[in-house]
Amino acid sequence: MAKSRGNRRTTEGASLAQSCTDVARWFESGLGQEILTQELALAQPLVESLFGYHLLQAGVTDAIDFAACSRINHCFRLSPTPRQKGAALVEFEQLPLPSESIDVVLLHHLLDFSEHPHQVLREAARVLIPGGHLVLLGFNPFSLLGASRLIFSRASVQQGNHLRAARLEDWMNLLDLQANRVERGFFRLPLQHRELLARTAWMERLGARWHLPWGGFYIIVARKEVARMRTLRIQWRGERKPALRPVPSAPRVAARRGHSKR
Repeated sequence: MAKSRGNRRTTEGASLAQSCTDVARWFESGLGQEILTQELALAQPLVESLFGYHLLQAGVTDAIDFAACSRINHCFRLSPTPRQKGAALVEFEQLPLPSESIDVVLLHHLLDFSEHPHQVLREAARVLIPGGHLVLLGFNPFSLLGASRLIFSRASVQQGNHLRAARLEDWMNLLDLQANRVERGFFRLPLQHRELLARTAWMERLGARWHLPWGGFYIIVARKEVARMRTLRIQWRGERKPALRPVPSAPRVAARRGHSKR
């Protein structure tokens, strides 16, 4: 029993590069392919509506390109592992990019498997320009897919952080990121068989129609809000104050005047 706990701790403490390699293999399964298909279907109209000059994309797998539908000309990918094609190898806790230089940052499940998810989010907010957008995809722990961690705890995808969307929104508020939209998907059972997944398609339609909160994944679109200083004009040339005149209202002054008249 102690040995199994030690193995699980080693898996949880794995680097982001190793986690991305294992999760990328999981996304090649039938269940992973179904989730990627739904993520692309929901993310495509969101990415198409964003404009700018530079788009940064980073994720746990390069099997899908979320920036293919973007109207931004310069789209590039960064990666924590050299196994991803067409990517520059970086540390997401310290991005080698200048501050306020990127219009759109798209993170695909990076926070779910990072040892320092808050720092990764902080770096993403730093490189965003004022008015830029962050598109964040993550796994929902309060879902049927998240509940499967109790059963299939050895799966690589179940070893991540699985942060709540509400918790990430709180982190974003501290970083001047305002969440404008949250989309959710994959409401069906986490089954590997494609035929069984097809039979539970009614759960997907029901969850999307009623906007149920227990989708297997979520997509958060946040905008970087920067407080602007407002210049106040001071009216130096105002109306002149009336001159002060002594008014003998004190009892002693009135008594003196009465005594002098006598």
